[in-house]
Amino acid sequence: MKHRWTAFTVAVGFTLTGHFRNRFALLLTAFFIPTWIYLVRATALQKAVTFDNSALGIEVTASMSRTIQVSSALHAVTVIAGFMMFMAAFSARDMDERLVLAGYPRLQLLAGQVIGLLVVTAVLTCYTTVLLRLSWQLTQPWTVAAAVAGASLAYGGLGIMAGFLLRGELEGFFVVVMATLIDVGLQSPVSNPAGDQRGLNLLPLYGPSQAALAASFTSTPALWCAARALPWFVATGLLAMLVFCLRTRHYSRPHLASTRTDPMDVV
Repeated sequence: MKHRWTAFTVAVGFTLTGHFRNRFALLLTAFFIPTWIYLVRATALQKAVTFDNSALGIEVTASMSRTIQVSSALHAVTVIAGFMMFMAAFSARDMDERLVLAGYPRLQLLAGQVIGLLVVTAVLTCYTTVLLRLSWQLTQPWTVAAAVAGASLAYGGLGIMAGFLLRGELEGFFVVVMATLIDVGLQSPVSNPAGDQRGLNLLPLYGPSQAALAASFTSTPALWCAARALPWFVATGLLAMLVFCLRTRHYSRPHLASTRTDPMDVV
């Protein structure tokens, strides 16, 4: 048990160190989210729009500017979380495989990635919710925070899976950007006013987007809706574990070769 705990703490330490060294991701977190929200606030129309919230069965009326700010914030969070987790898993992949070959437990390595995602999610959630609340008074800030956290977990899990599955950095970055762009575009009531396409409720951002939009402008309870992203987080985590185990299925602890010499081989 002590050996497993030590392995777990070391894995978490390496994962968090990798995130702190990813300066590009830190710059994205610090500047991209507030810049994106501010640009939308400064340029989007202030006229009111009314849209249906299919998950909760209600009709929401809000300004176009604030509606786009919510969608843009979710987009920024999902891109950053997916990118950070992809780079963490991809950069450490070769080292993780060597550690498994040396006898390091797989579960502790993967648990380190998950703890790293939880830390990233906590930071992104607090930062984004504060920025949105500075823009206007959110009706249910805690539910908005839960929606942001759900979106981050869903795409962070996707980033971990892509880090173990894909072969190049460009491939992973393209997958993360395009997946979030398509998902956000379909979930936004401004870019997709109908929002009634078949299968839309199966996408990762459906629950968080519906919850964030409802909680930002109404008092309708929507916390359960934000939790609809958790199955995506669990599914991508399990797939990442499966891919990692398949990549290392032939690995075993090396054994020292015997140095004993058969006397019959001595001439």
